[in-house]
Amino acid sequence: MSNKYEGWLVLDLETTVENLDGKWDNSPKNPNNKMVSAHYALITEDGVGEVTNDFYYHDEKKRSDDPRKLMKALKKAKGCIAHNRKFDSFWLRETGFKEYMPENWYCTMQAEYLLAKGQRTELSLKAVAERRDVTRKKSDLVDDMFRSGIGFEKMPIDVVREYAEADVISCGEIFLAQQKEFDKAENAPLLPVLKLTSEMTDFLLEIEGNGCQIDMDVLCEVEETYKSEQSKLMSDLSRIIEQVMGDTPINLNSGVDMTKVIYSRQVLDRDKHRAEFNIGVNAVGKPLRPTPMNKTQFARSVRKTTQKVYRTVGMCCKECNGSGTIQKFKKNGDPWKNRTKCPVCEGVGALYIPTSRVAGLKLVPTTSADASINGFKTDKMTIKKLIDQAYAKDNLTAVEFLTKITRLNAINTYLDSFVSGIKTWTRSTGLLHSSFNQTVTATGRLSSTNPNFQNLPKGNKFEVRRAIVSRFNGGKCGEMDFSGLEFRVAGMLSHDQQIIDDVLNGKDVHKQTASIILQKPEDQVSKDERSQAKAKTFQPLYGGMGMGEPDHVRAYFSSYFKIYQGLARWHKRLGDEVLDRGYIQTPSGRQFAFPNAKRLRNGRITNHTQVVNFPCQSFATADIVPLSCIRALRKFREMGLLSKLILTVHDSIVVDIHPTEIQDVGKALQWAMSGVDEELRDRFGYQTVLPLDTEYSVGSNWMNIEEISVD
Repeated sequence: MSNKYEGWLVLDLETTVENLDGKWDNSPKNPNNKMVSAHYALITEDGVGEVTNDFYYHDEKKRSDDPRKLMKALKKAKGCIAHNRKFDSFWLRETGFKEYMPENWYCTMQAEYLLAKGQRTELSLKAVAERRDVTRKKSDLVDDMFRSGIGFEKMPIDVVREYAEADVISCGEIFLAQQKEFDKAENAPLLPVLKLTSEMTDFLLEIEGNGCQIDMDVLCEVEETYKSEQSKLMSDLSRIIEQVMGDTPINLNSGVDMTKVIYSRQVLDRDKHRAEFNIGVNAVGKPLRPTPMNKTQFARSVRKTTQKVYRTVGMCCKECNGSGTIQKFKKNGDPWKNRTKCPVCEGVGALYIPTSRVAGLKLVPTTSADASINGFKTDKMTIKKLIDQAYAKDNLTAVEFLTKITRLNAINTYLDSFVSGIKTWTRSTGLLHSSFNQTVTATGRLSSTNPNFQNLPKGNKFEVRRAIVSRFNGGKCGEMDFSGLEFRVAGMLSHDQQIIDDVLNGKDVHKQTASIILQKPEDQVSKDERSQAKAKTFQPLYGGMGMGEPDHVRAYFSSYFKIYQGLARWHKRLGDEVLDRGYIQTPSGRQFAFPNAKRLRNGRITNHTQVVNFPCQSFATADIVPLSCIRALRKFREMGLLSKLILTVHDSIVVDIHPTEIQDVGKALQWAMSGVDEELRDRFGYQTVLPLDTEYSVGSNWMNIEEISVD
């Protein structure tokens, strides 16, 4: 084989982990975690060389191995190879090896992710080794011990050595196998994307290392405010439930119960209901296509598989006197030790007697796509449509219930995912080091955990943001974000002249959206109405057709493509491209495969939403935003700024600003983001046709920020 990869170092680190609130914490920012061992080997002309094993923290070692061996190996290496290299890089940076780390890194997980071309693929080292038929990971050596709570530092040292050596060899062989894939002409365009992904990892290491300063007092205030609102919402919802359901007990987290409340129906037989509406997933885990039905057929199927529910009156069960259990006796008259569930009330302690009045809010599912295994859907998007239905029927009780259940679900998420997550993962230093992931979403955009900042509500009204403050005395929080990035990217990729003209002329497209949907002149659209219309503006960009929406909203989608005809033609070209060669490719070279695509009778193709969504979302959030982040890190280092890059969320970069650097940070971010067109041209040969404008906002915390100009 070619020896062009000779001298690259394959690395695998083993560490201790700690269980935090039910999740494993393997971060080097946890002061209780230690690097147990390092295992590494060089790529040679013959493949993967002999593995070196260094142990730094293990019960069987009285003295740590000399870390200078690894330092020397890192410094000498042409580059470093790892599976999930962000983990290994983070540990090296935080444990004294940073200055010895090579400039070049290769992540076999990232490479496998890109080679999958948007297809759902298991990316663990074990799965990739099996798929590529190379040396297998020896998970069986350690899995049982892990499940028993035994970490690497306590396992027999020979077991750790054998396990880790297999990991190194497996990773190296995967690397060599992937090079053969990248040597193929059809995969060559992915190499610049792989380079971009690796450089973005360096930015993520920077922000994860810097962390966000958390004001715990403010976070506790926010928590109390949310809990108070949560209590009030639950009280109001209980009142409405009693009003429409009688004494029937209802669990707001049960799909079965919510179907009763919202649709006034319950499923007769789950299996028959599932078959009638084709509910479930296929062999690869994708939802089955709902059974096509016209309105008459759908109404008949609803009556066939479900029945109306009626309000009830609750009565104490006389058999068990409300206890839910009865005492049984042996033949000799002695009582059995354990009481038996009451057969009359089935352990409830009460009987609920139906009345003649139909229960619930009496809202109506409209298509087979509304059906779910529990009855009918009650997710966030469905509830939004049901609110419109309730307004149309002047069913104000339903409007109140649906609005409040939506808010309660949001509050629960804020408390569980954000408040609780931030509390759990904030270190004793007051810094929160969230973890960012590059190989989870189909499009290449980031996801994050501990907590999930990528799922953070947009806008500066989210109270949790108030707890993110500056670590500097007199410092500020700053954020620069792109203006209408998705819309501009859609215009650039589709070359839609109307989008281009609207952007260049400063047209307020969100006000246009609100005007069409609300059927009122643009000059009568309020600020709140404009804000609420934002999501609808971008839905057609991502393949939305307004299915299931009210007639006036569906009309908006038709109007949208009449206004932006170039976008409609581009969507058609994408479909034709997929049918012609099986994949689509963005200007960066990123590819998305649709191997089983076919033309449907309505003229569209299978996976239409993904086909038109992936290029736009990917180019915006997986290429342009990461390139901006890479440039920001480069400029911060070049300028020697004291300010800290701390987050990237959606299409923005967030900075903890030193009090003397407000304008310097603004200039650095403006250069990085507005000037990203230069990077697109230099890296990918792509010439933008629209400016990428930005807005810079600064404040005492991440919520209370106001836009300022960059001088």
